[in-house]
Amino acid sequence: VSQVNSYERCAYAYKLERVDKVWQQPAAWLGQGSAVHEAAEAYEKSGRTMSLEGMQEVFIDSYARHIGEALETTPNMDWWFASGPYRGDVDIERRFGIGLDQCRVYRDYYKLHPGEVLWVTPDGVPGAEVGFDLDMDGVLVRGYIDAIVETEDGLVVRDLKTGNNPSDAFQLGVYAIAIEQKYPGVEIAGGDYHMVKSNTMVSRDIREWSREEVIAKFKEIEKKINAGEFPPNPSDSNCRFCSVANSCEWRY
Repeated sequence: VSQVNSYERCAYAYKLERVDKVWQQPAAWLGQGSAVHEAAEAYEKSGRTMSLEGMQEVFIDSYARHIGEALETTPNMDWWFASGPYRGDVDIERRFGIGLDQCRVYRDYYKLHPGEVLWVTPDGVPGAEVGFDLDMDGVLVRGYIDAIVETEDGLVVRDLKTGNNPSDAFQLGVYAIAIEQKYPGVEIAGGDYHMVKSNTMVSRDIREWSREEVIAKFKEIEKKINAGEFPPNPSDSNCRFCSVANSCEWRY
């Protein structure tokens, strides 16, 4: 799903990042997001018994690892993305605190909503970071679902977002198809994004995309990639936070 979204946002950036593998400008928010996801996964797989301190410890270790790896590639923090007025080392320190607080927000949500229980798959696996491999009419689609939650309305595929903007229905629709194919007889009732920054849920219509439409989308993108079609799509919104913009001749 992330490859489809990346290609459709700007196919030339997709080429620079995934085909040419040019240098990518690091950002502290990437490490923060990854570390919060790892902390949430640990909390879920503990049966939601992990303490806040334990969850935050997972975040701290993960954040240090992700930031350390980025610093090995780009030790000069003047080359890092700025977040508003916060640049380099200032944003790294700031997002350390934001991540710790998002661990608390995530944990508090489920303390306040005890009826939303993590699903356990038919093979006994907790429904957190559930992997799948789909054969979409010859196109292999792989991915991981942050959480599958039992609610009063049925099973919901849920994606954790640590930033500002939720994705569209495509991502959650693919997740629903994946689970229903992986576990015959299981029905997904809905999908939503947990916007941990505001601690709100943003729902999407998972049936907006039929299986046939999803297959057509993946096949279309696969065909274009194999044909070497990577048209640029420069714009202020696309280029401002593009990690490979420094290597792009079409930069806006």
